[in-house]
Amino acid sequence: MIFKCYVTPHLLCSGLMAVAILAAGCGHPQASPLNRPLIASLRTAVSTQNPEWLERNASIIDERHAAGELSEEERDAFQTIIGLARDGQWEEAEQRLIALQKAQRPTAAEVQQVELSEG
Repeated sequence: MIFKCYVTPHLLCSGLMAVAILAAGCGHPQASPLNRPLIASLRTAVSTQNPEWLERNASIIDERHAAGELSEEERDAFQTIIGLARDGQWEEAEQRLIALQKAQRPTAAEVQQVELSEG
């Protein structure tokens, strides 16, 4: 028995959309408002290649995770960056921090606060 496979434009479009949706889910995590300053603090430690500041940030991250104030996804993202820096890959760590920082979006509460302050 021979089967022919025809890819219609509709099927192709559906497949491409599925891939796009999956790829969108593979981005950087959203840091909670409480943890967003950690991105800036860690970026300072990495951009100055300061091991002491790096370890101070690592301690804060561990403490917040243990206290339930930092999600697994946030911790994993930070730990990956810290691992790169600890291995001397400062530039790669900084690039990942920049990408993480750019991926952050305001929460609904933050948007509402801005709208109230403008109105």
